[in-house]
Amino acid sequence: VLYRVATAPHVTLPAAVRHRVLFRSAYVLERTYFTARSRFLPYAEDFCRRAFPECRDASARRHFGKIMSDLLGTAHPDAPTLERIAETAADWAVDPASKVAVRVWAVEVLKQCRERVEWVAGAWDDLVEAQARGATPGIASRLRRSWLA
Repeated sequence: VLYRVATAPHVTLPAAVRHRVLFRSAYVLERTYFTARSRFLPYAEDFCRRAFPECRDASARRHFGKIMSDLLGTAHPDAPTLERIAETAADWAVDPASKVAVRVWAVEVLKQCRERVEWVAGAWDDLVEAQARGATPGIASRLRRSWLA
């Protein structure tokens, strides 16, 4: 039930309520993923194929990005799914409206895709440069510790 609520809340909910439900359920889904991974794994394929690329809620994206970044360390989605994941993360990373945490986790997802998706490897330097422009302290830290390494 939690997975269904976090990835596809009922469309008849008012927008403000739907946003709160998405954010809170995405947070709990993230906690479940990192504390009881076996409970999440039956949904991993759907998460990669559908839920991550279709996430429209700006606040839920942070949690979904964090899950996807870690999940790609062990999961090996097929090429079209991985391509869609990378496209989604790239959109989130360069969207000026994206919150800092969403951008951080989107770039972490792309870092996981770098060796597996050719265009990500080719665009990596430009992506990192775009993140460096006007970088917040959180992004500057991530640049030094992880993305420029």
